Amino acid sequence: MATSKISMEAQYVKQIYSNTQCDVIVITEDKLKVILSNLISNLKKSETWLTPLSLFITLIITVLTANFNKSFLGVEKDVWCAIFYLCLIGSLIWLIISVFNSIKFFKSTKLVNVLHEIKNHVEPDCK
Repeated sequence: MATSKISMEAQYVKQIYSNTQCDVIVITEDKLKVILSNLISNLKKSETWLTPLSLFITLIITVLTANFNKSFLGVEKDVWCAIFYLCLIGSLIWLIISVFNSIKFFKSTKLVNVLHEIKNHVEPDCK
């Protein structure tokens, strides 16, 4: 009876492929903790551009729409204008530095690179 079942399946299944080989990675707990903490740190560093971008956009909108017509809190209108322009320039510099850092740490956050580090291989050239 088993032969009839196999022959019946054979008419529906053309070919069977097996992909059951696997690699086993042996690593100590402390080394894995260091690798994962570096990964978390690099992930945080690769996302630091969001805050300076938000601040820069907010300051651009403020500078473009504000009419510095009168003094406020005892500070003259020209001083307020200068403060906003200095903050705008500062946030632009912060944004540029953050984008460069994000690009620098992006490669180290790729899964392939983390696996190579866990396997103790030389880091590949990933594009």
